[in-house]
Amino acid sequence: MATATSSDELSASFAAEQDAVDALAGLRGEFLLPTLGSVSGAVSDPRHDEPTVYLCGNSLGLQPKRTRELINEELDVWAARGVNGHFDHGKGRPWVSIDENVTDKMARVVGAQQTSEVAVMNTLTVNLHLLMIPFYRPTASRYKIVFEEKAFPSDHVK
Repeated sequence: MATATSSDELSASFAAEQDAVDALAGLRGEFLLPTLGSVSGAVSDPRHDEPTVYLCGNSLGLQPKRTRELINEELDVWAARGVNGHFDHGKGRPWVSIDENVTDKMARVVGAQQTSEVAVMNTLTVNLHLLMIPFYRPTASRYKIVFEEKAFPSDHVK
């Protein structure tokens, strides 16, 4: 990329050039950006109200602005239709097949040849627990699961 634009890829001008041609750049406005102060708790920092540079997308990425609206829609369907929301959802998002709404998009993201190669489910933590359940067979001498402290370092603010 740097060769094509004749800029140093570590420079601010290169970053600005890339931002200018980024097809996804307009989506930034769809997310809530925590401020430096809200993340660090440093109220006295003069940059307290500046948005953070948020690079933690592996765990809990930025919150989309429409999250509350969409969650409230689901709560309204649940309140009005109860268990029937699985099949008869007032907003066209029946819960029983909710994963099918994004499977084709996820196939493109992960480079799958067919949507049948993709399963959309849960969070990483839930999936790891589900993966371990069938294999965990404690005995009198082997009854612990050992893992490193702070297993997701990007989730821990220093």
